[in-house]
Amino acid sequence: MRASDFTIACCLLATAVAAAPAPVLTPQGFGPIRIGMSERAAAKTAGVRIAKDDGVDTFECRIDKVRGQPGVYAMAERGVITMIGVREPSRVRTDRGLGLGSREAEVRQAYGPALKVATAAYLEEPAHDLTFWEPGGRRGILYETDDHGRVTWIRAGSRSIELIEGCS
Repeated sequence: MRASDFTIACCLLATAVAAAPAPVLTPQGFGPIRIGMSERAAAKTAGVRIAKDDGVDTFECRIDKVRGQPGVYAMAERGVITMIGVREPSRVRTDRGLGLGSREAEVRQAYGPALKVATAAYLEEPAHDLTFWEPGGRRGILYETDDHGRVTWIRAGSRSIELIEGCS
């Protein structure tokens, strides 16, 4: 291969990688990590690093990190992924274009009257938990806002998104 052919091939590869869309968070999962998939499959194919059983993280419920995605984790209950969580310093966006730092008004506009609004568990008003459930109520997405109306935590997946301290 000539040097010029190699340079062209490298440029094409770099363009393809740069053009690849970043995964988005949905009630169904995050990129290749799907709600309902086995934790082992997520580790093997999607870069989930299974937490060691240490008394806090156990087979019953554990919080696994997602390789290459700072601030993104997967919660597994009895070996099944039930929730994907996003916290600082993540720059992940949802399928509605929302992310950490988005305003509560943007979340309300994106979901309309289907959004369930509740006072946040550990903060006083105007901090909220903003929850959207897909039809049937099996999958959803929850945006937690602070007292300044900014999204500080996003959880997507099954009913486990309502757990306020990870596994409890």
